[in-house]
Amino acid sequence: MAQLISASSILAATLLLLLSAAATAATPQAQPGAACHNDIVALRTTCYEYVQEGGRALPPSSNCCATLMGLTNVPCVCEYLGSDLDVDLDKVFYVGRHCGVAIPRGCGAGGQI
Repeated sequence: MAQLISASSILAATLLLLLSAAATAATPQAQPGAACHNDIVALRTTCYEYVQEGGRALPPSSNCCATLMGLTNVPCVCEYLGSDLDVDLDKVFYVGRHCGVAIPRGCGAGGQI
């Protein structure tokens, strides 16, 4: 069951990346997350199941926490989170607390930190 969830998360992340790439190519303006593409890919791969809309909050994996601790462009990631309708921001803050990572106040609200 965990492999099925993991495989579907990876598939969803891949589809999201393809759609993001197509949108970026079609529009000259930078899309939210363009400057932190690698951080977003890593987060989608390791943490999405813990922050997706619906269901209850689950403690994140050690891989998710390691990814969160290694973010290189937090303001950019925050801006992206504000534009991602599939992410539950309450769960983002829950994961941050569980991992011992302070998520900036206002993260996900248009990138205001």
